[in-house]
Amino acid sequence: MRPPSHSKSLALVYLARGADGDHLVRFKSFLQSYTKFSAGAEHSLFIIYKGFVNEGQRRTARELFSIYDHRPIFTSDTAFDIGAYTDSLEDIPHDRICFLNTNSEILCDGWLGKLSANLDQPRVGVVSATASFESLTLLDPRFPRFPNVHIRSNAFMMERATAIKVLTAFHIRDKKDAFFAESGPRGMTRRIFEMGLNALVVGRNGRGYPPAAWPMSDTFRLGTQRNLLVHDNVTRAYVDMPFSEKRSISKLTWGEYLNWDKVLALPVE
Repeated sequence: MRPPSHSKSLALVYLARGADGDHLVRFKSFLQSYTKFSAGAEHSLFIIYKGFVNEGQRRTARELFSIYDHRPIFTSDTAFDIGAYTDSLEDIPHDRICFLNTNSEILCDGWLGKLSANLDQPRVGVVSATASFESLTLLDPRFPRFPNVHIRSNAFMMERATAIKVLTAFHIRDKKDAFFAESGPRGMTRRIFEMGLNALVVGRNGRGYPPAAWPMSDTFRLGTQRNLLVHDNVTRAYVDMPFSEKRSISKLTWGEYLNWDKVLALPVE
């Protein structure tokens, strides 16, 4: 693997959504992990503030984030995460951008550098901490059938030029639109593939995994997720499941592509 490109400027975008009652707990969890683990790459921090009930709550959040030099971005709460990321693009001049949602919790040193180093690889259009083969055909038959290969829309990084081409294609009006943007027939990953580019999942070990190796990456809903780079609410929910439920949800996510001998050999929390 080549080292991260030092000639490209890097922006880290954290989505601080204040609509939920426990939003400060989520913000503090992110900040504690951001403080604890070195990023491993020089970057500028941007905070998207959205969904706050009133200006007082938003002011409290801004005071919380004031421990780090950052540029604030203000957007509405109508377009979900991907819509907010899209709205932020015009305010970010950097060459490449990493997007983190409200529930993000960093898990290791060098995490941002590991993502960036893998984006440097030839013909790579997007890197992410997690991905899935899951299909949402039961929600809507227009979703691609399993295996529906897609990266998840948290802790992912693109070149800014790629993000403009991909993210601005979506008009997010409701939750289903957000699902289609993530894993629909013209979702983010499929648009990346249409550009002749690849999508990699990056593990805590720094390795970038192409789609064929995702079920062996020890990341999303796999074993103990011991190779996971960044937590979110879905990966934490998996941690809290009894092993029988983990087995079921892993099967839903990876199906026959899952190597059960490897999974069952891993220790249970």
